[in-house]
Amino acid sequence: MRRRLTDQIMTAKTIGIAGVTVPGAVDCLSKIHRLCADRFPTHHHPRFVLDQPDFGIVHQAQDDDRWDKVADSIVGSLQRLAGAGAELAVIPANTVHLVVDDIRARSPIPLISMLDVVADACAARGLKRVAILGTRWTMARRLYQAPLTARGIEEVIPDEAQQAIIQRAIFSELVPTGRASDETLAALLQVVQSMQAQGCDGVALACTELPLVLNDANCGMPAIDTTLTLAAAALAAACG
Repeated sequence: MRRRLTDQIMTAKTIGIAGVTVPGAVDCLSKIHRLCADRFPTHHHPRFVLDQPDFGIVHQAQDDDRWDKVADSIVGSLQRLAGAGAELAVIPANTVHLVVDDIRARSPIPLISMLDVVADACAARGLKRVAILGTRWTMARRLYQAPLTARGIEEVIPDEAQQAIIQRAIFSELVPTGRASDETLAALLQVVQSMQAQGCDGVALACTELPLVLNDANCGMPAIDTTLTLAAAALAAACG
């Protein structure tokens, strides 16, 4: 068994991580490492490479509604990852998947879509009505509506006031520090409770920083960690 597992590592594909926010990229890398500790003996793991551009440029492009610039930034990362030996890639950021079709069409290496693997995870847990918590672009532009609908799952979006709470938590605290104040966490949990009162049976933590502070336990219902889900998909694709 040990030899077979070691052979899997020797033949594993190199994983490329196209970072968007630093906390999201680091959390994805950490979760791949943690999954490897459960799967492989004596500290083995596939090779991986990370490209982390300046998030300020991407964030400004989002604010300016210049999604072509967002796509260009990610494609640049994927090109650098391919040059460094990556054989497949993930983008540990939900919002940029608004332009994933354009990114994938220009990517020099296969790209695993967070949208597909997260929707599959919701279906695997038997969820039927899922609250989507993420950036204002992810929520207002209904990023997960199509993949969830295709699996018979209803997407539910917080109201505008709640969206503002989540947006502020992400960009004022979670992205710059990786943490949330007690007050901010309480406000996020109030949003979750409101969604549950509306009949949601699960919540997708559709911003890679949200799993840093939200989980199944404090949400009181299944909370899909989009970063962990993507990390698991990357490892499965790399190791077969």
